[in-house]
Amino acid sequence: MSKLQTLGAGQGYLKAGFLGFPKSGKTFTAAKLAIGTRELFNLKGPIAMFDTEGGAEYVAAMIRKETGLDLMGVRARSLVTLLETGRECEASGVSVFIADSITHPWRELCESYLKQINEVRKAKNRSLQTRLEFQDWNPIKAKWAEWTDFYLNSKLHIIICGRAGFEWDFEERADGSGKDLIKTGIKMKTEGEFGFEPSLLVEMERIQDRREGKDLIHRATVLGDRFDAIDGATMDNPGFDFFRPHLEMLVAGAHAGVDTKDQTDFGVEDDGSSFDRERKIRVILCEKIQAAMIERWPGQTTKEKQAKVAVLFEAFGTKSWTEVETRISLETLKSGLALIEAKSAEVEA
Repeated sequence: MSKLQTLGAGQGYLKAGFLGFPKSGKTFTAAKLAIGTRELFNLKGPIAMFDTEGGAEYVAAMIRKETGLDLMGVRARSLVTLLETGRECEASGVSVFIADSITHPWRELCESYLKQINEVRKAKNRSLQTRLEFQDWNPIKAKWAEWTDFYLNSKLHIIICGRAGFEWDFEERADGSGKDLIKTGIKMKTEGEFGFEPSLLVEMERIQDRREGKDLIHRATVLGDRFDAIDGATMDNPGFDFFRPHLEMLVAGAHAGVDTKDQTDFGVEDDGSSFDRERKIRVILCEKIQAAMIERWPGQTTKEKQAKVAVLFEAFGTKSWTEVETRISLETLKSGLALIEAKSAEVEA
């Protein structure tokens, strides 16, 4: 039976996202967009909000005035409650669902996992983890994917707001003397890939501007518009009309969902999970890396210690052994081990 089908019938539901630093206008602008979306599509249900930081109280009156209906919602922060709220909104005919801030459910998920891991470790008289380690991210991301799937596939207009954070990277110095850590942009403070999911992604900025009698403006910049209707556009203190071209590209009632039920079979045997095997491989590789460095630099002189740090950075881009143990991918560990063993062989030759 063929899986191919005709595509291009259109997307019918708004999937928008706002990111910005504090007091940049995310909540207010999201509320304006929700009101306009409800009116444009002649929807009859209320606007609902998953409120993690009390922002609903500052837009409820405006929403009531513009729609004639009370703002509905839930005040909570857990991922489980966010999903339950979203599903209830979809089932009960809510017009637009706002999640503000999406950063809190992500943090709650990470904190809850670490807490539960430590409860198990404590019961087994093992030392507690002070932070999440490399092997912890797979189950966390798998749980978060439940929200991502709902966000993309639900027959519901959804607007998310998230806190902004800086992206950092290393830049080679012009004189070749080393690398500097520099800011390369901003990102939404949530699961790393989720910031790419909104079909309309907008950055909000708080700008001090005393010209023309204005003390403060809230500037919106469209970082991504999949319809390319307003991609890259900027406006100060935007209302719904700024976003209208994107909304007008939506096809009312159309639903372009993605099948997330089919799962790839890895053929995992009963001798343990893939996470356990990955952990064992990681331990073995790290032990081999340490042995190769000790073989090359067996002493504890300042020169030898500096040499170990230098080769660690060359192989893995970090001077932290903890980061090597917990965050570096298996592929990078293997290539780094090969590099260090090659250096040891060069000396022996």
